Amino acid sequence: MIHRNLLASAATAVIFALACPAFAQDIAFRSDQSYPESFTYSAKQDVFLVGSVTRGLVAKVDKAGAYTPFIADDRLVSTVGLLEDDARNTLWVTNSDPGAGARTAAATQGTLAAIATYDATTGKPKAYYDLGSLREGRHFANDIALDADGNAYITDSFAPSIYKIDTKGKASIFAQSPLFLTSQGFNLNGIAWHKDGYLLVGKYNSGELFRISTTDPTDIKPVRLPEALVGADGIHLIDAEHLLVVQNLGADRTVELTSTDGWRSATILREKNSALSMPTAATTAGDAIYVLNARLDTLFDPKAVKVGDYLLQEF
Repeated sequence: MIHRNLLASAATAVIFALACPAFAQDIAFRSDQSYPESFTYSAKQDVFLVGSVTRGLVAKVDKAGAYTPFIADDRLVSTVGLLEDDARNTLWVTNSDPGAGARTAAATQGTLAAIATYDATTGKPKAYYDLGSLREGRHFANDIALDADGNAYITDSFAPSIYKIDTKGKASIFAQSPLFLTSQGFNLNGIAWHKDGYLLVGKYNSGELFRISTTDPTDIKPVRLPEALVGADGIHLIDAEHLLVVQNLGADRTVELTSTDGWRSATILREKNSALSMPTAATTAGDAIYVLNARLDTLFDPKAVKVGDYLLQEF
């Protein structure tokens, strides 16, 4: 005979399960050595969209980990930064050539900096912008941020510039400074827009974070940090006072920063190590936050075994 206390306990468990949402879980996915560098989330479609350093495509990954190619565009060498704008049904994709793609060429390696937009539902091309033509030299279009009006801001890791594409489709150099370029290799990287009228921009090689006014792009201030966040790749603003910084370059962790003075300074609230190597980006999906474990170290190490297994790790 089943004891009535057991029945009561079982009933309580069912009620608790119905009242409390399930905890987010890591999402593992496989592809043919696509090496996604960044990703974004479409709430409208309830899918992640991921890029590819090697194949220059955009794919969809659902919450079960199913990987489905979505956008194939011969103009794309390596799809780096991705940003979904559900309100305008537009997907923004940066196009660069770090030298590891199937379409890598001498004419584009280290000089390509472009951005393409697509219909987020159908994948149909909308517009294409050649940002590298705005100034001479080396280029690498990296990450994207959108303000409330739909203006886009794009970092260049090889040139001391942040570009802007306004709502009319005009591309220009928004901000430039010697602070943005202090050595060869990757400099500016992740970028986020804050509703109070400024950008937060990370610098990969030095671990700095800058606060840049969107009304006066010469107003560039370093954010005071408790330590240099060397290897700061993607950044993700959770809300007005909390920012995620995804670090690789040996750190392989994600830190949550908090600020109570309008991002003139920040402290580390918590951190989490990556399950796999070389995390590169973070995004919010519903009530959960995920970090892409991209494993790009195995791509650029000629001695490493190439991989096709990647992870969206819950933060």
